[in-house]
Amino acid sequence: MSISVAVAVITFRRPELLKGLLESLQAQELPADSDYAVRIVVVDNDAEGSAREVIEAARGKYPIETAIEPEPGIPFAREKSVQLAWDDDALIFVDDDEVAPPGWLATLLAAWEKTRADVVTGPVQGILPPDAPAWNRYSDVHSSMGKHATGDLLNKAYTNNTLVAQHVYHSITPAFHPAFRYTGSSDLHFFLRVHQAGYRIVWCEEARIQEDVPASRTTLRWLFRRAFRSGSGDTISRLLIRPGAASYAKVLAYALARIASAFGYGLGGLVTFRKTYLLKAVRRFFSGIGSLAGIVGINHDEYRERHRPDGGDAVPGDLAGGAGTGPADLADPEGAPVADHPDARLP
Repeated sequence: MSISVAVAVITFRRPELLKGLLESLQAQELPADSDYAVRIVVVDNDAEGSAREVIEAARGKYPIETAIEPEPGIPFAREKSVQLAWDDDALIFVDDDEVAPPGWLATLLAAWEKTRADVVTGPVQGILPPDAPAWNRYSDVHSSMGKHATGDLLNKAYTNNTLVAQHVYHSITPAFHPAFRYTGSSDLHFFLRVHQAGYRIVWCEEARIQEDVPASRTTLRWLFRRAFRSGSGDTISRLLIRPGAASYAKVLAYALARIASAFGYGLGGLVTFRKTYLLKAVRRFFSGIGSLAGIVGINHDEYRERHRPDGGDAVPGDLAGGAGTGPADLADPEGAPVADHPDARLP
């Protein structure tokens, strides 16, 4: 019997980017003796179904299943993609602003076969615009290449280039917490839970995927906000997984350590004239500040303005405005409330 694999994409009003991704997925080649049955799953997070024409035009050798998730927010669209791939043997997450180079899919699947890992994840190579400010070329914020060696075991992953075996998303469910509706980090929260449940997350450096970096993400203001959101998302994720005084003490110590290391890198950069140190200092400082903010439930709603220009329609308990890390309702009113989330049952 063939091994079924779904490549999952969520999208929201980015037709040109989605078009490029789907074309690159349809161009993927597998060995002639491959036992894989690959299909593409696209979840449109626009209630109006604006991605319909792009999806129809992209149909090719790999079948495409599509669905609309009208509830705005990344976690809801991601959860829908998991539901659509529930019967597949594995699910591969990619972002709609990425492009898969030739050989990417075959490499990722080969790594899964070889390692028999529960999760296999690879790097994202950011392609900068020609006029990007110089600091972008000294920072690793847009690229995760070279951060790990093939075969390394990790304690987390993200949904930008990652294969997840079926038994993992059947076990860690619901996968994506609605508290991260507009902030991002729902994938970090999921994979932290995956790791703590004892599943193996393995790196494959050769399974590289590419992402065109827009000009809006080449500014220092974006860097500050992204570092803040990253730190806050990490804190909130860990507090949701393990609530209690010990966890608060641990994330506080981590946040202070990040800020202290920022000053260390900053001083080292000034003494040695290493721009990479200076940029790392900036990222660590704002990440540490974000980690502190996350303790009281404050995060940067990076994606809110794309879905709700007026900034309204917050999720109850979505951590906006320091609301804290209490329960929130899932999109499906018939589903289990987050108070019954499996986080509470982790060892």
